[in-house]
Amino acid sequence: MKIGVAGKGGSGKTTLAGTLARVLGRRGQAVLAIDADTNPNLAITLGIPHEAAAQIQAVPQEVMEERVDANGKKFRTLAIPYQDLITRYGVPAADNTTLLLMGRVTHGGAG
Repeated sequence: MKIGVAGKGGSGKTTLAGTLARVLGRRGQAVLAIDADTNPNLAITLGIPHEAAAQIQAVPQEVMEERVDANGKKFRTLAIPYQDLITRYGVPAADNTTLLLMGRVTHGGAG
């Protein structure tokens, strides 16, 4: 099952996503929660302390590679198996959840 949460800023997306992830985790589902926000806070909702959340390594762009299909259309895909991605960059969190941080703004103009 894949669930995406989207909406305008300040509408509660992170709170909803984190709560849903933890509820599913408590029901025995292994949950991979992906924070793709430029100002990531899903770690906090998943029970990771602020100090630890600030130290989480984002998935580097190098795990993606550009390829060309038979029609010449370019696309991006993982350069490593997804299991390796989760093993290397996944952060265990509360209630049977694992967090992947896709990036964060590190300086002006980076978002």
